[in-house]
Amino acid sequence: MSPSTTPTLALSAMRKYQTGASLIVSLMLLVVLTLLGLSGMQSTIMQERMSSNVRDKELAFQAAESAVRSGEDWIKEQSINTLKAQDGSSCTAPCNLVGLNDYIGMSDQDFSWWETTGRAYTDMPSGVVASAPRFIVEEHSIQRDSLADPTDTNSPPVRTLYRLTAAGVGGTTTAESMIETLYARID
Repeated sequence: MSPSTTPTLALSAMRKYQTGASLIVSLMLLVVLTLLGLSGMQSTIMQERMSSNVRDKELAFQAAESAVRSGEDWIKEQSINTLKAQDGSSCTAPCNLVGLNDYIGMSDQDFSWWETTGRAYTDMPSGVVASAPRFIVEEHSIQRDSLADPTDTNSPPVRTLYRLTAAGVGGTTTAESMIETLYARID
């Protein structure tokens, strides 16, 4: 045997004992990396859906808030002589002002009920929410100003309280929000 053929024999002898372990290890690592990538992708998709739902809920809340402010503006614009409560069961919806608890269970109603019963806030930019937010104004109570001087012969100012309830939806009708507030008007 010549010295030049010795390394060739050693290599051929080594090749005979190889079993392909590096290929199997590489394939196992690729499977693990693929599973990690898929898991990360699913987590990202879930976070994207959650942030979309939060945005939709915030849009619904802001729409309802806008409707409440619109209801307050409507009350300010009305003459005290025209602000008389109507019977919610007999007036044609949407009623301007209804008595307290004429609409019992407003919070249990779906948005289609609000679309026929509530007054629409029409200044909402188009394309932001799925449907215009709605509000209902109820005559709550009349109260005397407790800070007035009791010795004053003139009657103290009267505050008329109105309960405003508003419902809004977000970019889709699945996200709904409802707000209720009391508004005091000094007459």
